[in-house]
Amino acid sequence: MPSAPAKLGKTGAHLQSALRLLDQLQPALRTRDRAGQNEIVRQLVAMAAPLGDQWQALSDVALKNGELSLARCAIDRFVEARSGAPFSQFRKATVLQQCGDTAEAYTLLRSLPDDVPDPVANAYGRGIAALVLGKTEEARNLLERATQLRPQLGVAWIALATSFDLEREADLAERIVAAEQAMDPATPADRAAYNYALGKVHTDRGDHALAIAAFTRGAQAMKALSPYNREADDRNAAQSVEGYSGASIAALAREQTESTARTIFVTGLPRSGTSLVEQILTSHSAVADGGEINRLMLLVLEIGGHSCDSVRRYTAAHSAPEAARLFGHWLQERFPEPGRIVDKSLTTTRLLGVAAALLPEAPLIWLKRDPMDCAWSCFRTFFQGTSPWSHDLEDMAHHFRIEDELLHQWQDILGERLLVVPYESLATESDEWIRRILAHCSLAEEPQVFAPHENARMVKTASMMQVRKPINRAAIGSAEPYRGFLEPFAKAYFG
Repeated sequence: MPSAPAKLGKTGAHLQSALRLLDQLQPALRTRDRAGQNEIVRQLVAMAAPLGDQWQALSDVALKNGELSLARCAIDRFVEARSGAPFSQFRKATVLQQCGDTAEAYTLLRSLPDDVPDPVANAYGRGIAALVLGKTEEARNLLERATQLRPQLGVAWIALATSFDLEREADLAERIVAAEQAMDPATPADRAAYNYALGKVHTDRGDHALAIAAFTRGAQAMKALSPYNREADDRNAAQSVEGYSGASIAALAREQTESTARTIFVTGLPRSGTSLVEQILTSHSAVADGGEINRLMLLVLEIGGHSCDSVRRYTAAHSAPEAARLFGHWLQERFPEPGRIVDKSLTTTRLLGVAAALLPEAPLIWLKRDPMDCAWSCFRTFFQGTSPWSHDLEDMAHHFRIEDELLHQWQDILGERLLVVPYESLATESDEWIRRILAHCSLAEEPQVFAPHENARMVKTASMMQVRKPINRAAIGSAEPYRGFLEPFAKAYFG
């Protein structure tokens, strides 16, 4: 966190003003005063305060608060303070990616020497940017270069493994398998990522036992790094529906005078088909973009909780329109171009009450998938610690049952406001279900939405490869070869 430096190299009123503002930032951070933090950073940016490397931390403060324009201004001050040094430009590219400006970040990264900040980080950073932009051959070359320079770089191996069909890419598959002998000195996180990559190789080859062994090693390593707390998950789920009813949501919704239809919320368990629905919707001419944008969580932090009482307290002290304007501002910061936005953040199952009450025109969609198929898909996915329940089959069953109960509760509370889409029906009766999704979102039918695989937009999730293929039934029954391994999940989930 920024703090006042002992010496900034210049004196006078300008410096003293900057120091006073930095002194005010610490209590604003402690009390989570978002507006106060933003105003302090804005003033420091406007006065071009001589803060040197501290501009990086100030940019991070703005990013955390959803103020992406301000974050960019702050990182530009850092670049200026470093006289445009290549390392500062690399740091700016990182901020641009966090702001969703992957194309600009990619262009900036390509302009830098290959050894900035070091050859491995450069190749990996450029490779991921190229991958997101659909430049697959360039991405592959860069990511392979990163693994050649550092064979223990597990995150590069998983990026390669999940971005290509390893059944057809025999040479790449063999390189991944051969890398196992070099993984001993790797960090636990890199070893975990590598094992998920190795599991992908064996899955694509149909070597079920080897796939299970590799994914299990990866999951065990991640469980040690990112443990799951069942009690905390239970509490969070209970709080998310606390106090909500159809009547309480309707009463809060009547207070809203702002337009709130821009966002379409798509939620459900990971690997349940949310990326497919996002791809369908973003194929529509009226929908600009989408992703796991987490702006609703920013609103919950501002409100002070996600229970109905938290929303009531906020609207009593402020107003429902103020909440909508704040949400709209964060959305505009992330997506400045006109058009509707799909938000498929993983946290939305816990925040539907806030969305329904304060954004009453926003469509709500929940994806359901066969629990065994979904469990296997989650177990084999490297979530980088964001879904700790996925590292243990019995923990996964616990989390799935919580989500099932939440769905039942939200259906009772929201009624037809919540469209539940069975993944299997979407895959087998796609035209019918696409029409239902469009109608639910008040979108006219357009031919391209029925061929979402032709949508060339950037996809950043683990479903990157799947959404490039025509809608098909291939994933239905994917757990069948692993049913014996999944027995602990089945026993805990089905009881």
